[in-house]
Amino acid sequence: MLQKIRLNYFLIPLLIVITGSAASYFAQTGRVWYKTINLPIWIWTPSNTLMLAAWAVIFILSSFAVLIVWNRYSEQKNFRLIMTLFILNAVINIGWYILFFGHQQLGLAFFQAVILVSNVALLIVLIWKFCPLAATCLLPYSLWVIFSTILTLNVWLMN
Repeated sequence: MLQKIRLNYFLIPLLIVITGSAASYFAQTGRVWYKTINLPIWIWTPSNTLMLAAWAVIFILSSFAVLIVWNRYSEQKNFRLIMTLFILNAVINIGWYILFFGHQQLGLAFFQAVILVSNVALLIVLIWKFCPLAATCLLPYSLWVIFSTILTLNVWLMN
């Protein structure tokens, strides 16, 4: 017998797509400006195509992580905290794009990126305790935001 398809199988990926779309919108608002600033030559700056591909993989894996936790571990002690951190993560992520590309506030964007790294690390630690698979889905995201934070710091210092 087929298992009933839950509404969250559509809503959670939809919310993640909305987050990605909002971030992309704010990134586009600053693309012309971004091409005029000093970028570090010793740190590889990824192309737009690679950034889109990386974020697509990150969003897909993040969707899996949220869905696994939501559907299998809703009785966990820290479930509400974890879901709150996922929502906060989306807000922080979009906020970075607004600060960096929308307002060209490089210093604030760096500090926002540090908060984002902390948020992802906390999610991984909390989820790992009961579901290493879901936590592992967030590892590429953590690596990408660490790289992005280093890049943001260097761009800030050069401009």
